Amino acid sequence: MSYTADDSRTNQTDRESAPPSQDEIASAADAMLAMVRAAKGMRIYLPNNPVLIKFVDELNSKMADHIARFGDLQLDVEPFALRYKGAELYRNEDPKDSLAFRVHTDGIRVLLFSEGLELRELKAFLGVIAFEQPSHQDDDIVTQLWERELPHVSYLLEEDLLGTLAPGEGGGADSQQDSITRFRSSHLELHRLPPRMVPKHLLMLSRDDAGWLRKARQSEVYRNPLDDVFHVVFAILSGVKEPGLFTDFLRITASLVENMFLIGDIGHVLVLVRFLNRLRERDGLSREQRQQVRDLMDGILTERNVQMLQEAIDGGEAVSYDEVRELLKTLGLPALSAICELLGRVEKLKMRKLIVEVLVELGKDRPEVFEPFLSDPRWYLVRNVVLVLSLLGTPKSLQMIVRLISHKEQRIRREVLGFLERSTDPKAKQYLLKYLRDDASALRIKALQSLARERLPFALKPILALTAAEDFKGRDLAEKRAVYEAIGELGSQEELDLFRDMLLKKRWFQKGATREAVLCAVAGLMKMGPPQARELLEQARSFRNPELREIVEQALAVLTAGQQSGEADGPDRRKEA
Repeated sequence: MSYTADDSRTNQTDRESAPPSQDEIASAADAMLAMVRAAKGMRIYLPNNPVLIKFVDELNSKMADHIARFGDLQLDVEPFALRYKGAELYRNEDPKDSLAFRVHTDGIRVLLFSEGLELRELKAFLGVIAFEQPSHQDDDIVTQLWERELPHVSYLLEEDLLGTLAPGEGGGADSQQDSITRFRSSHLELHRLPPRMVPKHLLMLSRDDAGWLRKARQSEVYRNPLDDVFHVVFAILSGVKEPGLFTDFLRITASLVENMFLIGDIGHVLVLVRFLNRLRERDGLSREQRQQVRDLMDGILTERNVQMLQEAIDGGEAVSYDEVRELLKTLGLPALSAICELLGRVEKLKMRKLIVEVLVELGKDRPEVFEPFLSDPRWYLVRNVVLVLSLLGTPKSLQMIVRLISHKEQRIRREVLGFLERSTDPKAKQYLLKYLRDDASALRIKALQSLARERLPFALKPILALTAAEDFKGRDLAEKRAVYEAIGELGSQEELDLFRDMLLKKRWFQKGATREAVLCAVAGLMKMGPPQARELLEQARSFRNPELREIVEQALAVLTAGQQSGEADGPDRRKEA
C-alpha cells in the first residue's frame, strides 16, 4: 500500500492532536537539553574543538531519534521559555543568555524541526541563535535563518499566526494551535521566500530609528507595572485640588507603603517616602493637606512595618545600606522611637552600626528623646542607646548615662564604663570611682587601671581605703595587684612606706600571705619608678625563700633593662603628665 502526501499530513496531524506521552516529553526534553549544551559550546569553543563536535553530534542524534519516533519537533516560543505541546522544556530569564528571548524578540513564535533534518542545518541554526545579536547588526534572526537555506528548520512569525486566524477566533491557545496547523499545511515554504519589499511610498525607518525601536521593545519586557501605578498616583496627588480626592489617594499611598513593607520591597518604600517628602513641601497645598502628608509620613514606621523592615534587613542582601540610611533619615526625628525599636531588633552588626549613625545625627540637638529607652528591659537596646549618647558626648548625655552605673545588667555597666574612659569631660572621670564598689571584679579592675592611666590624684585616697576594707583580703590576686599598681602610679613617699612594710615585714606561719604581699608590693614599686623601687628591692634580696627571692631578682632585672634602654622612670612620667 502506498501513502500520498495527504495521508502523511493526516498522520502528522493525528500525532499532534494526541496528548503527548511521558516518553515523548522526555525525548523532547533530552533534545532541548542537548541544544542548550551545544549552543553554549558554540560560544566557548572553536569549531574544530572535540568537545563542541561531541555536543553537536549528540544534538543531531537526539533530534533524529525524536523525529523518527514522534514526528516533527515543534517548539512554541515565549519571551523566556520554550514549550513542547504545553510542557515547558526550557526557561532562562536572563536576556543576554536566553535562547528563547533572542528568538522571541525578533517575532518568531514557533520553531519546527522536520524529518530529514541534517547536521549542516543544525550547525547553521545554532550559529544564528547561540550568540547575542550586536546592536549594530542590520540583519535580524529571521533574515539570517532565511539566508542560510534550512529546508528542515521552519519558523512562524507573530504576524503569520495573526493572519491565519479564522473569522471570530480570539487569541487563545487552541485557536493559535489551529492557526499553526493551517499555516503549516498551506504556507510551510513561505519562510524560504525572500523578505517582502516595503513599498517605497511608505515611510522607512532609519538605522537609528530601528535601533531605538528595538531598545524600546526590549525595555518593555523589563517594565515594572508597579512603577506605572506609582506614577499615576504621584501625578494625581501632585495636581488634584479637591480635598476629598486628595485624601482618598493619600490612603491609597499609605496602602502601597504597607504592601511594599509586607513584601520586603524597601526600594519602592523609599520611592514613596521620597515623593511624600517632596509633596509636603510643594506649593499649592492647603495647610490641612500638608498636615495630612506629615501625619502619613510620621506614622509610616508602625510596629508591623518595623517588624517587616527588620525581616527584610536580616533576611538577605536585597536591602541596601544606602536605602535604609536614606529612608530613616527622611522619616526623621518623628520616627525616632520606631528607629530605636528597629535598632533593638536588627541582628546584622553592620546594619546596627548604620542605625546608630542615623540616630546620632537625628538626636544631636535633643539627646533627651533617648531617655525612655534607657529603662527598656532589653539590655542590648539599652547598650546601643548608651553608645548613641556617648557618641553625642553632650553634658545632657553624660547625665543620662551615669544613671546606669548601678544597672543590674553587667554588659550595660561595662558600656557606661567604656564611655567614661573615652570621655574628655573632666566630670566624667569622677564617676569612675563608683566602679570601685561594683559587683563585678572585672569592672573594678578596669576602673582601677583607667584611674591609674589617667593619673587622677583624687582617686588615691579612695583606692587606699580599699586596702583597709574587710572584704579586701578575700579578693582575687589580680584585683589586689591592680589596686597596688594604681597606688604606685598615683602615690608618693608615704605610699613607699606602705610597700616597705609589705615587702620586708616577716609573717611567721603565713607563707601564702607573704608571697601575695611581695607580689603586690613589687607590682606597686614597679609603677613608682627605679629610684624608689631599686632601693627597697635591694633590701629584699636577703629573702631565704627562693621563690620570693626569684620574684625580687626578676623585678630588678626589669628595672636594669629599662634604664639601659633609656625608658623614663615613674616620677618623671608623672612630672610630664
